[in-house]
Amino acid sequence: LQDPNQNQIGQWLDVRPRQGIADLSFQLAAELSLGTYTINVMNPKVSSTFQVEEYELPKFDVFFERPAQIYASDKTFLLRVCGRYHYGKAVQGTMHVTVCQKVRRRLQNASKDICREYSGLTVSKGCFTTSVSMTVFNLAHSEEDSKLYAEASLLEAGTGVQINASRQIPISRTTARAVFETPNAYYIPGVPYRGKIKLQDHHGNGMKNKKVYLVIRFMRRRFIKVYITDGSGRAAFNLDTSAWNSSSVSLEGRFKPEDLMHAPRRTGINYTNAYHQLQPFHVTTKSFLDIQPLTGTLPCGVKQSVQVTFTLNRDDLGEDTSRIGFAYYVTGKAGIVVRGQRSVQIGKLNMLKGSFSIPLTFTADFTPSPSLVVYAIFPNGGVTADSIQFDVDLCFENQVKVSFTAKEIHPGSTVQLQLQAAPGSICAVQAVNERKFLTRPERELTSQMIYGLFPDIYRHGYPTQVEEYSNHCIRSQSMSPLLQGKSQLSIQPDIFNLFWNMGLKIFSNLEIKKPTKCFHRADRKPTMGGPSTEEQRDSMEQPQSTTPGRLQAYFPETWIWSLFSIGSNGSRGVLVTVPDTVAEWKARMFCLAGRGFGLAPVTSLRTVQPFFVDVTLPYSVIQGETFTLKATVFNYLQQCIQIHVGLAKSLDFQV
Repeated sequence: LQDPNQNQIGQWLDVRPRQGIADLSFQLAAELSLGTYTINVMNPKVSSTFQVEEYELPKFDVFFERPAQIYASDKTFLLRVCGRYHYGKAVQGTMHVTVCQKVRRRLQNASKDICREYSGLTVSKGCFTTSVSMTVFNLAHSEEDSKLYAEASLLEAGTGVQINASRQIPISRTTARAVFETPNAYYIPGVPYRGKIKLQDHHGNGMKNKKVYLVIRFMRRRFIKVYITDGSGRAAFNLDTSAWNSSSVSLEGRFKPEDLMHAPRRTGINYTNAYHQLQPFHVTTKSFLDIQPLTGTLPCGVKQSVQVTFTLNRDDLGEDTSRIGFAYYVTGKAGIVVRGQRSVQIGKLNMLKGSFSIPLTFTADFTPSPSLVVYAIFPNGGVTADSIQFDVDLCFENQVKVSFTAKEIHPGSTVQLQLQAAPGSICAVQAVNERKFLTRPERELTSQMIYGLFPDIYRHGYPTQVEEYSNHCIRSQSMSPLLQGKSQLSIQPDIFNLFWNMGLKIFSNLEIKKPTKCFHRADRKPTMGGPSTEEQRDSMEQPQSTTPGRLQAYFPETWIWSLFSIGSNGSRGVLVTVPDTVAEWKARMFCLAGRGFGLAPVTSLRTVQPFFVDVTLPYSVIQGETFTLKATVFNYLQQCIQIHVGLAKSLDFQV
């Protein structure tokens, strides 16, 4: 342990973890250097830091509840600023808010900042709400900044205590956007390509009964189709791919048919179009299959049903084939986690359509991004396949849970802490004041942090040791032998790439990889496919996502920081005494066992008092100094009460 001056002030040797957890403590001196302290571990070499600083606990918090973002197309927006005590109750007082649009000072003829002030009393929930007119601000792309700067101060009634807060509110000039709801980045030549376009207003709501223009570009040709959105703001399309001639295809969803999508220059308001690139899938059969996607983030431990549709052609099956088998694999961080087969009875029709389902229950072995591939091998040697990737919750093998037997309790009372984990687990429990919990969210233990320690589980393809490189290529008939060059890696999707993406090695004598064409490398920089200049201009204005929340300060108040063993029944109850303070407590737990790691969701406990006295004191005083002491009585009972408030006698001061 090193202090800010790199002096070693503590040391532990021969540390033996308890089931993987080392539980150590160090008493800091009463008078010590402020700054960053470092904990170093020698083997393996790793370090962590913590801050020691002077801090005056704010009496309450002030935070902006809304908006997270404003839109230039709106005439007004609601501004709401709230005050809360750390035990969750509302602050009563006067709120002053200033909203400014600042100019860019580097311009010579820059005008003054545009500011407006608002004030009023907080209501029962401790919030002040006002409507702000957008007409007073300059919304065009000009010398003003593309955000508003809001500053708020709340003056507590009766005490004169004032707490400030600030927020930057981005201005979005996108009035609406188009989004493709099309999962595949490839199409099967000759098979209709289906998808959907959704039109959304700037609040994310679907825009119904609106025209949407679908622009299809391929082989230097352009076609436009017009659709009308349904009640949810979606328009379904079904495109004939036979004329695409196995070329690359660009789809664009537009609000208007003309090229320029911007409204008049005075507002700078624009629409955001949708773009989707398609590559032809290299096929060797007239049959194909399609995996239907599961939308949203899928929970662990819940059975899901994945639908697979197929279209079989008699030319691939042969006359004597009566059944065809489909094989499937699911890969996750544990490798191949599911494998299986489905057998389908074949009729006498030339074209057979049908479907089957694959049941899947996602567990920790699947996460974070499992993939499914389904394929069929036909008697003529052809292969058809499809794959899909799922979005699954970041869960763990050791299912753990921490909770209190009550939601609210009086300070100083006892409450039972209930722990659940795999039998034999050792669990670390942390319970801290909500302010400390929200102080440095980047340092909190989360599922994302744990999975981020193992970046390899997010990778796709083969490791370099077993990567496949091929120098074999075929020469195009239209290519002169003098221009023949080295083979280039094909980006056209094929069956091999479906398996490669999942890290599955294939040993096969079937045609699963598109032959690579040979061509001469020109001495010019290669260009990558992407949006045109116009597309870049249209897509530049993206709304910035700002998560509303409180700006918390560091509050070093810890209640529980202990290790507990879990017995053979997988649960344990622990009686704990709540501190003598009114607060909101956040508790979390992680556990280690032979079954693996587990992280419990955060739980909370609120300590409340029906009435209490709060004393407003200065941060520090000098001996002999005189100051005014203010005491506030808070009553959260439903009726009035009569009490006597007195100051206890002490030899340390005179009244």
